Amino acid sequence: MQEILVIIAIVASLAYAAWWVYERIRKSDDPCEGCTGCQLKELKDRAKECEKRKKSCCCTKK
Repeated sequence: MQEILVIIAIVASLAYAAWWVYERIRKSDDPCEGCTGCQLKELKDRAKECEKRKKSCCCTKK
């Protein structure tokens, strides 16, 4: 029984590691990935939201 639990834990950790690497590779073209935030990232996020919503009100300066 212990061996089965160890195998499950190892498989789960390998799956998580593979997912983590995949996400980092997928987002590697984003220079702000992993950044806690700055004005440039806030502007970029706001522009992304504007594209999603297609409203002009969110694109105006506050």
